[in-house]
Amino acid sequence: MNYNLTEQIKERLDIVEFIRQYVPDLKRAGKTYKACCPFHKEKTPSFTCSSEKGLFYCFGCQEGGDIFAFLMKMENLSFNEALEKLAGLAGLEYKPARPMTGEEIRRANVRKLLEFAKAFYHKNLLGAEGERARAYAQERNLTPQTCEKFELGLALNDATALARAARAAKYTDKDLKEAGLCVITAYGPRDYYRNRLMFPIINQRGDTVGFGGRILGEGDPKYLNSPETVLFTKSHVLYGLNFAGPAIRKAGHAVLLEGYMDVIACHQAGADYTVAPLGTSLTEEHARLLKRYTDNVIVLFDPDAAGIKAALRGALILIERGLFVKVASLPEGLDPDEYIAKYGKESFENILNQAQDLIAFHTALQLDLYPQPLQAQDKTRIVTELAETIAKQPDEIVRREWAKYVAEHVGVDEQLVLERLRKPAPFAQNFQPRPQPQPAVQPAVSAAEEDLLSWLLKSPEHMVLCSELTQEDFSSPGAWKIFEALVRAHTANPQSQDLAQAAAAYVPEQKKELVKLAMLQTPADFDPARDIAACAAKLERAGLHKRLEAVKRQMKQLGAGNVPPEIIQKYMQLQNKLKKYRS
Repeated sequence: MNYNLTEQIKERLDIVEFIRQYVPDLKRAGKTYKACCPFHKEKTPSFTCSSEKGLFYCFGCQEGGDIFAFLMKMENLSFNEALEKLAGLAGLEYKPARPMTGEEIRRANVRKLLEFAKAFYHKNLLGAEGERARAYAQERNLTPQTCEKFELGLALNDATALARAARAAKYTDKDLKEAGLCVITAYGPRDYYRNRLMFPIINQRGDTVGFGGRILGEGDPKYLNSPETVLFTKSHVLYGLNFAGPAIRKAGHAVLLEGYMDVIACHQAGADYTVAPLGTSLTEEHARLLKRYTDNVIVLFDPDAAGIKAALRGALILIERGLFVKVASLPEGLDPDEYIAKYGKESFENILNQAQDLIAFHTALQLDLYPQPLQAQDKTRIVTELAETIAKQPDEIVRREWAKYVAEHVGVDEQLVLERLRKPAPFAQNFQPRPQPQPAVQPAVSAAEEDLLSWLLKSPEHMVLCSELTQEDFSSPGAWKIFEALVRAHTANPQSQDLAQAAAAYVPEQKKELVKLAMLQTPADFDPARDIAACAAKLERAGLHKRLEAVKRQMKQLGAGNVPPEIIQKYMQLQNKLKKYRS
């Protein structure tokens, strides 16, 4: 590992400001910053980070580490890839300190081949054979400048066009398969895309990770996405987000559409805060991506049964991740690209401004299912259905307002809606899951052990006050391993500015626990020498009591007159050691 470069990066990049790009709602809480964790669903913030320590830690899911660990987890990067990206952000030159791993080489090769394919397809679009594809783009109201911006391309109606070009550029058949660009047959590689207008799929980091292709003329499927590869998982990418990020922050909201053409047309018209999933339902990963840029999302849906169902399902996923969601639909059955081309950006944004809050949308859907006036049993069914939506809203104030809205529009008492929220689903009352065998549970770190280890990380110069502690004084084997690692790391380098990282080299399996301990706050009246000495004494006293009780049990089992002298001597030694705590 290039320690010099990593330390320079940490000095130049503030971890709080870096993480704020992904977690915009970070708020100061004393010396640290807190927010809801980007790695798991939660209602109460348990994610913390500290500029002073250069660390982050989530007390909910136990993810933690430095700026490198955060980026690797957030963007699924290897260490070398994270190091290269952060070095660039810090304005430092990156030179790999070690050869890339086989997996890193594989990913880099796929990335390079996808860039080659993008350039190949784009050249086809601009050449003589691209006339028909250019005419189609023009029919869809796309300008040459827009085609250039989104780097659109053309897959020729030729089964081996890309394969031949890639082979000539020294790529192998295996490379083409791994990049999702060819299928391998008994006759050699065959292009995955043929006779299609090509849309490069670019992630939020600006990397080409795959392609989508729209058939030119008749044929199925109309749209074809890359198969999943080492770089591409379609549930983790939103089309257009590489361009839309700044516009989403400026507008204060994102708009979710359905397809490539919708996004491109809206961006061309200036509505560049629009993105779309890649032919798949919305996922938690999509919600997590959007949460980096805004708390507000408008879902624009087709007003047919399938579109309504998809909008509702997607909106519920978004609100569970703490996003505020509204829904809207376009009149006349027009797609967004058709509507914005016909009526313009201003009319499009008027539709967005009239978007309904999710609970209003869902309530209206439910009310449309039953004849008026509502019967009592109809109200029960409606409230039961809507209670599931309300229950997914993590914000307590919004949840109460939603309950009030439902009560008013369904014609029931608000308290009845709130009570329905607290009732478990009927099947949950009778269902008893089969007991599963539980893994052996390691003893938890005690409060005193946690305090001592946390305080030693902050004031290692007082490590000498713990010199009498032994393994028997710790109730948790993990705590003892961390204590040993702290002693070894401090002895090796008493001047270390990052004892947690140094100790982690001795116990890598305890790295997250070390980060957590480093992030714990000290009491307001913390006195390092006094409190560390008192905590060490408490652990030693507890350890002595534990050993004394074990000797007593042994003596009782042996019986009077049968206890060997060495056991009696051990008993007396333990009693004498305990006397200093009793006086």
